[in-house]
Amino acid sequence: MPFRLFTVVLVLTCGGLGCYGTCFNASSVVEVDVHMELYVFRKVRSSSLYSCASECLMSSVCMSFNFETRTRICELNSNSSDQVAVTARPGFLFSDINHWPKSLAGACSETPCPLSRCHVDRLGHASCETEFQGCDAPPTVANAEMHYDGVYEGAVAEYTCKDNFKMCTARNSRVCQTGNWNGSVGPCAQYSWDYPVNNLQLELPCGHSRSFKVALNVTPTAVKKVHMDFLGGGNILCHIDFRLDDNTLVFSSRFAGVWGPGVILTPVPMEMGIESLVEIRLDKGVYMLSVDGSSIHNFTDRYPNETLEGLSITGDGIVTAAHITM
Repeated sequence: MPFRLFTVVLVLTCGGLGCYGTCFNASSVVEVDVHMELYVFRKVRSSSLYSCASECLMSSVCMSFNFETRTRICELNSNSSDQVAVTARPGFLFSDINHWPKSLAGACSETPCPLSRCHVDRLGHASCETEFQGCDAPPTVANAEMHYDGVYEGAVAEYTCKDNFKMCTARNSRVCQTGNWNGSVGPCAQYSWDYPVNNLQLELPCGHSRSFKVALNVTPTAVKKVHMDFLGGGNILCHIDFRLDDNTLVFSSRFAGVWGPGVILTPVPMEMGIESLVEIRLDKGVYMLSVDGSSIHNFTDRYPNETLEGLSITGDGIVTAAHITM
């Protein structure tokens, strides 16, 4: 659908603008309900569309501008519509500055300020001054979507983790300040898996923890074994072995290559070819196992001072879903 054009005729007078009585028809250069995103490097309040155009003309960086008609906020862009696409946004006017007469900049029309900004004082004298040209694009975060409207001072970049991922920091946004995006955001860590896989390796989301719950949908594929190992520092801090071949459930650990004494239970709470919900919770130094809602055994953590890093599910079983809650 073509954009509607904003029709207006600006009559420029010689007094103050030095345009020698020419007329400027803006109907072909202003688009209505259109906005350029991501490239806003400065926001100022302007009394009109034309003063906004003047602000843009006085900047060596500005290539286009957005003007919000309700608030009269003028947004200067460091790119033009022939380089990047503009988007529909009600209440905004947009224009590339190369279509506007330089005379709108007043005394600045005769004062070149490369890589800076022209300023007119109360006596009408033009001079060049340093101009903030915006932050660089915000840093990306893996497995997150990023939303921001520009790189001006005070601009906010917000991050949203993709499905099955969670933010590992308390904050999910950064602010453009003094040329940099302040704060630290992320990473987005996976906490949920929903596809069939053998020999699944899971990392604890957002780093190490001594308190969590993992829920696994596991289907044994043979009358053999399914192993679940909680790992840290090359050691197996908790080993849970579903031995379907001899109908036993074994809890143990292996540290520095040496297996500790095992706890053997019977019967094994799994059947070949049947999916079971296996839930393991670590809380206050105890691994608590339940299968299909029934509590099976509590196994005391033998190495509470070791760093727990992740979980490995191996053997003759398929994990169709996994979910970790911290």
